[in-house]
Amino acid sequence: MSQENLAKDSADEAEHGAMSADDQDAQVVNRTDFDTAVGWAIIGLALLALLAALAIARVFIVPVIMAFLLALVFSPLCRWFRRRGVPEPLSALLIVVSLLAALAVTSYTLALPATGWLEDAPSIAREAERKLRGFMGVAEAVTDAGREIEEAATGGDEAEDAPIEVVVAEEGPLTTIALDAPLIVAQTIFIMILMFFILASGSLFYERLVRVMPTMTEKKRALQIAYDIERDVSRYLLSITAINAGLGVAVGCAMALLGMPSPLAFGLLAFALNFVPFLGAIGGVVISFGVALVSLPTAFDAFVVAAVYFALTSIEGQLVTPWLVGRRLRLNTVVILIAVAFWAWLWSVMGMIMAVPLLVCFRVLCQHVEPLKPFGEFLAGKDD
Repeated sequence: MSQENLAKDSADEAEHGAMSADDQDAQVVNRTDFDTAVGWAIIGLALLALLAALAIARVFIVPVIMAFLLALVFSPLCRWFRRRGVPEPLSALLIVVSLLAALAVTSYTLALPATGWLEDAPSIAREAERKLRGFMGVAEAVTDAGREIEEAATGGDEAEDAPIEVVVAEEGPLTTIALDAPLIVAQTIFIMILMFFILASGSLFYERLVRVMPTMTEKKRALQIAYDIERDVSRYLLSITAINAGLGVAVGCAMALLGMPSPLAFGLLAFALNFVPFLGAIGGVVISFGVALVSLPTAFDAFVVAAVYFALTSIEGQLVTPWLVGRRLRLNTVVILIAVAFWAWLWSVMGMIMAVPLLVCFRVLCQHVEPLKPFGEFLAGKDD
């Protein structure tokens, strides 16, 4: 009996030990799941905090990022000048002065017609309504019927005795532009000054990057990432700038042939708007249609102008840009649209302009960091 009891006790102890081991494994699994959930929660809170910081400090962050992007574009040009004996501060100064001159000429060319259009906005609206009256007959009939029904329901005498409603006029477009002009000028000057110092410093950034990295492998990887970002962003922005310049010339010539006022302004406007993917082309079509509606004899002429503008931007977007930019720099169209909408919501117009260059930077980073490579594949455009 004693041997049987000992065997039974041993079996019970073994079973209890097995159950304890299973319980420990279950506790380890639960603990791992809890740690994973906590980690993802911390990452989510950090992303929300980063998003809030980007929104709050956009007056400072946006010019800084724009200055670095412009420095990436012109760094190869500065090195080209340096190989030919031109000091980097002098080449940086030439680049900054050239950019300021081009910006001043563009702003002056666009400001004159835009100011006239804004000042004549009421008369332009009346003229546009007159020319579109043939297309709006049904809408007017419905509006008149609704007004008659409302008068019949309220009564004519009551309408005459009703108190007069006083409407306080809001700030006009010119007032808004005048109020925002000092901030825009200050940010532009800050961008140019910061870009000058980045370009004038030469390879100082890369030297400090090499010193910071602890191992030789990490030094090489950091330098490779930095040079790839510089090359791809520079190649992309220079290609897009050349394409937009060609589009501006085509739009300006087309507007001149169609009898539009200020064709040079339309060319510069097309050049500037096309830096914003998708939305820039839509804005150009709307502006050209509105100006043509009040400048040309009939509404049909305005539709022709808008159709020509849309055709030129479609040729550029569907044929020219894919051919010149190349597959390496091509991005997922859906991702571009989402990025433009997100950065527009966060940083307004400047966010829309910087959306695609920031995507290019992130894609290059994903190509060099192993855990991020699936994101890089997702950002890539359609293969040829």
